[in-house]
Amino acid sequence: MYVCFSERMEKTMRLAGLDFETANGCAGSICAAGCGILHDGEPAETREWLVRPHRNVDWMDPFCQRVHGISSSELRDADEFPAIWPELRDMLLSADYVVIHNAPFDLGHLRAVLDLYGMPPVRFPYVCSLAASRRALPELPSHSLNCMAAYYGIGFRHHNALEDAMTCAKILHEIGLTPRIARKEFVFPRPD
Repeated sequence: MYVCFSERMEKTMRLAGLDFETANGCAGSICAAGCGILHDGEPAETREWLVRPHRNVDWMDPFCQRVHGISSSELRDADEFPAIWPELRDMLLSADYVVIHNAPFDLGHLRAVLDLYGMPPVRFPYVCSLAASRRALPELPSHSLNCMAAYYGIGFRHHNALEDAMTCAKILHEIGLTPRIARKEFVFPRPD
């Protein structure tokens, strides 16, 4: 669902950056979650979790481990997703918009993990900072998170869930919410 209206980034806009790292290619294999709130363009609240994946997808792909650096042994005593979800959900719902770079990837994993655990319904408005970057700056050769961060002079450690989450929120804050930037709504479960 697209919500089209004219809105420049207001100083009181509250954005929640969201990012997941995954243990493997299976849907819902979240092994780290990061959420950062920007209020007036400044960090207001941050939280990062290591997450033990659901038993159906609880294995670490060596490729994924090389990307994010999280090992199976680090996850052995980590909480599973239902333990972190209440706090994460509250952070997401406190924002005017949730911001995710390449939203289909992260939201696909969120939808899968909510389904794996039979979690209750949730909905929130979101903006994909990758799509927003492509729309706002089509002349750039790449709109990857690290390239957009470099463009705006944002330093961060790539593939760290919290730093990626804060970076995508900062990118959207720099771009601003203009009428050309699509806003969507995440709904779980999907309506019939």
